[in-house]
Amino acid sequence: MSFTKFALTVSAAALLVSPALAQKSKDTLRVGVSQPISIVDIILNPQPQTTLMTSVVFDSLIHYDADSRSFRPLLAESWKRIDAKTLEFKLKRGIKFHDGSDFDADDVIYTVKYATDPKVKFRFKGTRYGWIKEAQKIDSHTVRIVGKGVYAPALTAMAISTPIFPSDHHSKLADKRQFGKAPVATGPFRVTSVNSARGVTMVKFDGYKHGGSVKPAAQVSVIKITPDPDAQTQVAKMMTAQQDMMYEVQKDQAEDLAKNPALKVTVTPTVQFSYIYPDAADRSGVGYFKDKRVRLAMFHAVDRKAMAKALLPKEVWNEPLPTSMCHKWLIGCDHDVKAPEYDPAKAKRLLAEAGLAGGFDVKLTVWGAAKAAAEAAAGYMRKVGIRASVDAVTFGVYNRKRSQSKVQTFVSFWDNGGAQPDVNTTAGFFFLPGARNYNHDKVLSGLVLEGRKIYDVPARTKIYRKIFNRAVTEAYFFPLLSIPAIVVHDKDLVLQGGHKSPKGFLFNRINWKK
Repeated sequence: MSFTKFALTVSAAALLVSPALAQKSKDTLRVGVSQPISIVDIILNPQPQTTLMTSVVFDSLIHYDADSRSFRPLLAESWKRIDAKTLEFKLKRGIKFHDGSDFDADDVIYTVKYATDPKVKFRFKGTRYGWIKEAQKIDSHTVRIVGKGVYAPALTAMAISTPIFPSDHHSKLADKRQFGKAPVATGPFRVTSVNSARGVTMVKFDGYKHGGSVKPAAQVSVIKITPDPDAQTQVAKMMTAQQDMMYEVQKDQAEDLAKNPALKVTVTPTVQFSYIYPDAADRSGVGYFKDKRVRLAMFHAVDRKAMAKALLPKEVWNEPLPTSMCHKWLIGCDHDVKAPEYDPAKAKRLLAEAGLAGGFDVKLTVWGAAKAAAEAAAGYMRKVGIRASVDAVTFGVYNRKRSQSKVQTFVSFWDNGGAQPDVNTTAGFFFLPGARNYNHDKVLSGLVLEGRKIYDVPARTKIYRKIFNRAVTEAYFFPLLSIPAIVVHDKDLVLQGGHKSPKGFLFNRINWKK
């Protein structure tokens, strides 16, 4: 059965469903996610889906306000730089954890020591916490974070990557992964159940008073998050009022769901984009992409404007195509070069110049929602002789292949680590030595380290301009499309702004219409 026929069939069935199934009267929001959630802990389980929950369950010392593009107090009431390596935070008083215990300096010291403990292993440990030398307790409500050296993105790291754990509770757990099954924090929601098969339930934390307008209190009483990797099953649930919200929706799904008068489609521009990343370093042994001409040929083969109209909703057709690997909303992002234009004749000519007039075979490795972009790009590549096939895998397999040097070309999405405000996240992720670096450009890695030592944002931006210009001129990356957030939800549900979440919403900025 085609998707359209499937959707229309379910739509007809939806008319027979009792309105009592709607959850507005119960002040409950039911959300579907594509992957199981084993623990709600962004340190040990740093996945995009996990971030949706941890961002409203946990708090950091400071918060980045997307509207004003500035750092604001959250658990800390103020902060100052003591010297080039040291930040001092004065903590708010009277804040309670979900279990009723008091928040103070001991919790901050404990969390930082735990995250930086060499015995504790987790993904992104080095990139998120490797800059920290130690945490110092000055008094019950004053702490200092001391860096190993000058680290310009330190405030971003404290705002985004450092949730505060309750020291008395977390320290007593022999198996720290158990914490994420029943987390205790200070955020606007508290978790009441975590089950990888049945999902996560969060309830409004009535003791949350300290966020103000910077990080508002929860407005929905209960949120039930259920894993369901089959998108069509989620569509059926939406059509029959068994689910209230679905995100990362494909264009054709959104168009069909919009026909249901009980549902609304919200499309929001984000900092997220899709990209092609060939193995220029030849880690995989594919060989072809050591030649810049071959990389350029691959990029010139792809018609991005046609892809945008085929894959993206009409609301964003007039949005400019991305020209580099960073969004200019981000702190430090700048670039002034253009991405390769669609030119299939030039692509064929470049292949011939590289001795590949007969083309070659290549695998495009992809996970999740980027599959549609990979399939479209592969179709254009085949027209010029690049026989591309799509290797669609799970997120876990994608990461393993990447670390094992088994990827010939990536097609993926990037959102600066969940819309983190500082472009250092992108620069470090792709250009510093490590499992994610498939270009091995020492000039770029040197510039990243140079930029991290400069607090003056305009001066640092000049360094990053060199980085992102070089990434394009050397044809290491090809930005494909700016990816909007497409969310389908109950028509009585209000998704508020005030954020840059690549998912298009934050759970504490959602409410039912009165």
